[in-house]
Amino acid sequence: MMEIKVAKYCGFCYGVKRAVELAQKAAGEHVNGATLGPLIHNPQLIAELAAQGIACKDSLEQFAPGETVIFRSHGVGPEVYEQAEEKGLTIMDATCPNVRLSQKKAAEAAADGYFPIIVGEKNHPEVKSILKWAGKSAICVEYIKDISNVPQKERYGVIIQTTFELQKFNDILQALQEQRPGEYRVERTICLATSQRQQSAVELADDSEVMIVIGGRNSANTRHLFELVQGHCRQAYHIETADELNAAMFRGFTKIGITAGASTPDRLIKEAIVAMENMDFESMLNESMEVEVYPGKIVTGTVIQLDKDGVYVSFGYRHDGFIPYTEWDPTKSAEELQASIKEGDEVEAKVVPGSTKSDFVRLSKVKAERDAAWKNVAELAEGEKRPATVKVLRIIKNKAKNIVGLAVAVEGVEGFMPASHVELRRVEDFTDYVGKELQAEIIEVDLEKKRIVVSRRDLLKVEREAKAKAWKEAKEARIAAAKEARAAAEEAAYNSVEEGEVYTGKVVKVAEFGLFVEIGEGLVGLVHNTELAWDRNVKAADVAKEGDEVTVLVKKIDRENKRVALSIKATLEDPWKVEAGQFHVGDIVEAEVVRFLAFGAIVKLSEKVEGLVHISEIAQERINKPEDVLEIGQVVKAEVIKMDLDSKKIGLSISKVKRDAEKNEYRSYIGSKKSHLSQNLSEQLENLEK
Repeated sequence: MMEIKVAKYCGFCYGVKRAVELAQKAAGEHVNGATLGPLIHNPQLIAELAAQGIACKDSLEQFAPGETVIFRSHGVGPEVYEQAEEKGLTIMDATCPNVRLSQKKAAEAAADGYFPIIVGEKNHPEVKSILKWAGKSAICVEYIKDISNVPQKERYGVIIQTTFELQKFNDILQALQEQRPGEYRVERTICLATSQRQQSAVELADDSEVMIVIGGRNSANTRHLFELVQGHCRQAYHIETADELNAAMFRGFTKIGITAGASTPDRLIKEAIVAMENMDFESMLNESMEVEVYPGKIVTGTVIQLDKDGVYVSFGYRHDGFIPYTEWDPTKSAEELQASIKEGDEVEAKVVPGSTKSDFVRLSKVKAERDAAWKNVAELAEGEKRPATVKVLRIIKNKAKNIVGLAVAVEGVEGFMPASHVELRRVEDFTDYVGKELQAEIIEVDLEKKRIVVSRRDLLKVEREAKAKAWKEAKEARIAAAKEARAAAEEAAYNSVEEGEVYTGKVVKVAEFGLFVEIGEGLVGLVHNTELAWDRNVKAADVAKEGDEVTVLVKKIDRENKRVALSIKATLEDPWKVEAGQFHVGDIVEAEVVRFLAFGAIVKLSEKVEGLVHISEIAQERINKPEDVLEIGQVVKAEVIKMDLDSKKIGLSISKVKRDAEKNEYRSYIGSKKSHLSQNLSEQLENLEK
């Protein structure tokens, strides 16, 4: 016959009972208000309060001025009190007195110069409220490994979560004092009711074959109770209501123990006792045994509980299933999954070998999804490839710790991308690829071995070729555009100047053979050395340097060969013509014989002007060559008989000067003769008259 015992200390503690009574009183008085967050960690009671008119709101923003806000038993930070007052809300404080004491101790530790350390569950609302009272520098330690985050200080103030397991606290405290030596102020703020409840549960578990722990799965103290009794009783179950009980839990056992968390109403405990006493064990047992469980089987279950390690699932078997968070979704953190998974959610999972916790069937949601996805994976025809978007899951290494590739999610299953197929170049560190989505091709599918191989190599080659082609086309387009622009600019430049016109230009280059001068709209022409000056001995460097402005005349424009001939000399007055201008035809000049030619002699009229005495103009008689009658350096008198300034030619005659001299002498002689004759005649006439 089944023997059912209830732990001496279980169910509502004083703080929870007080909070519930305050809320129920507010409901009875029809107070217009709600709790800020769940009043206690018991979904059933929260639902009852909501039905009575006291709802649960998540933030102060959801309250209207004048409403009543009920602070739950876990407490809130000091800033929440201030915000509620600023908003004009009526505060009904249901904070557990023990929690309020912990808050006060934390604030005092900080004020006295102790570094506050709160030992408890990081995500528990009570711990969060205590941290707020402890100040900005406070830190929470949930596990011994968290001590590495504690800074080195001289003094520490340690406060414990009221519902934390005492033994865990003692272990953490010892490790703290070893790893962070200093002065410690330890506030053992574990609620007396909590320690009594835990001790009572352990004693009952030692004397029971099956332990039933009743309480909300979001209740920290209930979870701690469950973990405690698991170490003392081989068969332990955590339930919220009697509806979760089934005969399979008690098959072959007669001594049953019941305990409950601090947030569990007495009503739920009584309902569980009645359900067990009235249970038709034989029929329920037969029903539960009909479920066959084996590794590889796909089962459908309902989420019944979440804890820090994973998700508990009921799927009609005598033992519940357990899905670690890594087997639910390895791409998300436990905190993310805890926020998204809700009790009552349905899940399809695969039974896997082994067990992570006593009496729980190990399940994997990931493997079930993978098996389902494989049913939709199409095989590849020989030589076929198909595009796919893949997400990198992790880096794969061989036994020698060398990277061989990446595990990727593709078409709902896990595939493999060899390291040599990730990029066209060698990659040393693949860390940045994890979590990224990449475009790839499926190059191998083996449904029997459940193997998919993907590659980016060919896609990257095509992409590289496309980029190279696009770059080449863009370059060619730029070159063509530049050529067109240059052609247009050249055309405009050529149209801006005319042959025979004078322009001011800038010297852009000095060369051995002349100057390059920019004129017009970017048009560059050449002033050859022969066009630099009238003096042919002048060099380009003597005339100008880069950047100088010069005046040039456009001699010739050759559009076909893209050449423009310029002249500086043409803009200057010819010094030869200046000096030659002082001579005129008929002038008798003295000239120096400077050289001989076959057909005459060159004579120097001035510093820059020379003339030619043709051989026929050297002497009156015929001569064979000039040097027969002239000498170099001889100064002769000659008459200018021809002037051609454009051709720079002056013709002179020595013989003409001689002839003219003789004529003049003869005229002079004849003239004197005539005068003498006239005189004689006159004298004769005079004599005759006498």
